[in-house]
Amino acid sequence: MSALANFELHDLKPAVADFRREVLAGLAATPRRLAPKFFYDAEGSRLFDAITRQPEYYPTRTEIGLLRAHGAEIAERLGRQAALIELGSGSDIKIRSLLDVLRPAEYLPLDISLNHLRASATGIARDYPQIRVRATCVDYTRAFPLPPIAPGAHRVVFYPGSSVGNFEPADVRDLLRWVAGMVGPGGRLLIGVDLKKDVARLNAAYNDAAGVTAAFNRNVLVRMTKEL
Repeated sequence: MSALANFELHDLKPAVADFRREVLAGLAATPRRLAPKFFYDAEGSRLFDAITRQPEYYPTRTEIGLLRAHGAEIAERLGRQAALIELGSGSDIKIRSLLDVLRPAEYLPLDISLNHLRASATGIARDYPQIRVRATCVDYTRAFPLPPIAPGAHRVVFYPGSSVGNFEPADVRDLLRWVAGMVGPGGRLLIGVDLKKDVARLNAAYNDAAGVTAAFNRNVLVRMTKEL
């Protein structure tokens, strides 16, 4: 339990049984696949943070630049004093730029990696004492109970990183329907989506020269060996 008065952490314990079932189903599919959410254990989350710092990886720098350049306009459209819900919160390098301009009443980060979530959300609660931080460790692609939100606060979902591209089209529709139901009337969605890029630039971004992305991809195999 954190000593910070404005911080709480809810662990809904994303099940290992779900990991096993989805891995077996994915490896039996054609083509074979692994859901990206399973790459983000503690080590995978650390490696992904390192990926975002590689010179070839442009999405994180681009999104931060957009948030800083257009933050006031974004905040005006989203509305201040909201309940800000971040899907797959990961590290806090993007959300801080949004918190500075949006000034939400509360921040609800959702992430599947407990240790990574605890570290980043605690840092936010410490540095933004005026914001109530209510973190939840959860697989947000499945139904779950969202912590109660202050009456009267409109809901804003933040989903950066072009992560929506990890889903099949039918799953994207399901996710967006779920988001629409969660935010309700008057809610907002701020989502990051990459534009069409040159193939060489994409290959460089997702196959960096330092081999960090390769290590990130291998790590899920290490996790499978340990946990399944």
